[in-house]
Amino acid sequence: MARQSGIIPLKGTIGNITFYKTKAGHLAREKGGVDASRITTDPAFIRTRENGAEFGRAGKAGKLLRTAFRALLLNIGDSYMSSRLLLLFNEILL
Repeated sequence: MARQSGIIPLKGTIGNITFYKTKAGHLAREKGGVDASRITTDPAFIRTRENGAEFGRAGKAGKLLRTAFRALLLNIGDSYMSSRLLLLFNEILL
């Protein structure tokens, strides 16, 4: 990841470079990967679609639990709780 170091922090996309902000600061990365239409239709990406469906189920389960405990989680200082919960539900579903 490239870090932005300038007076004006950028957000968005210019050409093939995407600028975004995280807790680590303002970052930039180059676009890449396979075209989305190819992933949805190409038989070579069947496992990719299956993995995406599993990830989606784990995400929905995590959201249900977070919604159920929303009042308790409003003041939580841990911003990575959702990702750990997703990991746990992914292991449970497997």
